[in-house]
Amino acid sequence: MTSHASRPVLGRRLLLTTALAGAAFAAPAWAQDFKLRFATSVANTQEASFKEMEAFARRVKERSKGRIDIQLFPAEQLGAQKKVNEMISSGANIMNMTDYGQMGQFVADAGIFAGPYIFGSLEQADKLFASPAYTDVAGRLEQKGIKVIMPNGLFGARHMIADRPIRKPDDLKGLTMRVPPSPIMVETFKSFGARPTEIPWGEVYNALQSNVANGAEAPFGAIWGSKLQEVRKVISRTNHQIMYTTWVVSANFFKNLPADLQQVMIEEGRKSAENLTKATVQQDEQFANTLRQAGVQVINDVDIPAFQKASAGVYQNLAGVTPGFVDRVRAAMR
Repeated sequence: MTSHASRPVLGRRLLLTTALAGAAFAAPAWAQDFKLRFATSVANTQEASFKEMEAFARRVKERSKGRIDIQLFPAEQLGAQKKVNEMISSGANIMNMTDYGQMGQFVADAGIFAGPYIFGSLEQADKLFASPAYTDVAGRLEQKGIKVIMPNGLFGARHMIADRPIRKPDDLKGLTMRVPPSPIMVETFKSFGARPTEIPWGEVYNALQSNVANGAEAPFGAIWGSKLQEVRKVISRTNHQIMYTTWVVSANFFKNLPADLQQVMIEEGRKSAENLTKATVQQDEQFANTLRQAGVQVINDVDIPAFQKASAGVYQNLAGVTPGFVDRVRAAMR
């Protein structure tokens, strides 16, 4: 029989054993592993953007000593960009290669960074992404549950692919053009006189093949990567958008990372921005030449001033943009 005097000792031992078991189960924050799914609409794993995603995942794993494990999901395996961005905003442990036109659905001002002819040069874009105007938008995205990890990796200048040359806005009248689910891109193509239709990137080939859309628009590399040259043979070099991809992650996921791992993600994101921009500049003309060799006609004598004039009112027509924000953006690039 246990004496009354021994019971408190037994109780203390039981509490100590339970506490030790709990401590073993709940590993300290620095020892936890963090798994992240990294999504993209890019299907061609040889594209510069996908290769940089691979490099980013590798560098982050090395620097975190395996504590952050990033798995890549190309070709919209996790869903179309819009859906994935909504999942991220809701807190899913997903990272996405997206763009500011898509971010415009969460913060309208973000769409300005994907507007027609907003950047006169890469140097102007660098000034903008280093400015308080950009920091303000990134902060508002974070309030919507979206943390920017890589702000400005060049994805390429976007051009139009169709079954005919498009040298001036009048050439688009009556044409149904595929655009991404991006408010500012829809408004841009309306201003050009086209009928814009939002179609996920993974469905563009079939949309062109079945004539659901007459044409589409994308950088040379994306056109080649998705084999759009098989269903349309004329690319007009409109340069209507210098597209920067941004890599975003759930703000909730980022907040749960220890401070040292947050620093790793941000630093490697900046490195990826530099790497991707350099690679895109180098590869852009190579893809143009590859498309020519595949039988595509590349139209260079495009009336750019006419397209600029036609789209000048887009920024005023975009719903939800903060009054004066476009002027603020332009001032930041001077």
